Amino acid sequence: MLKIILFTCITFALSSSICFAEKPHGPKPEVIEITVGSKDGGMQFSPDELTFERGKYYKLVISNPSQDDHYFTSDAFSTHIFTRKVEVMGTGGKTIAEIHGAINDMELKPGAKLEWYFYPMTKGKNLKLFCHKKGHEAAGMIGKINIVGPLSFSK
Repeated sequence: MLKIILFTCITFALSSSICFAEKPHGPKPEVIEITVGSKDGGMQFSPDELTFERGKYYKLVISNPSQDDHYFTSDAFSTHIFTRKVEVMGTGGKTIAEIHGAINDMELKPGAKLEWYFYPMTKGKNLKLFCHKKGHEAAGMIGKINIVGPLSFSK
């Protein structure tokens, strides 16, 4: 009788751990990094051209290594994507805020970093990317974003 009870307990424990194992939470995003400004005070996006494939899942990591505030602005880009969320990173890389919904414009303070999770949905060519701080666009802080390819969702 003890053997049957022990066998039943072990079988239940093993099956429970298999049945209730944590499942992955969606696809892994492709990580793309971009900086706004530069450590030496340069007015630039690096890289200044971004290309995304429709339906693919991305994490765009935007950081500001400069001593100035900079904007990541692209009105057209937000109309071509589905934003899942934006995570604002604090000291040590810990998420301190999440933002959801359509986003046209983000200001990054010196040393700031954020992660934008999204799916490109519709094609777009040469979508304007710029920093609208006074004088920054004229100083060369411009770029472009392209969304290409057929619509097929990645796993």
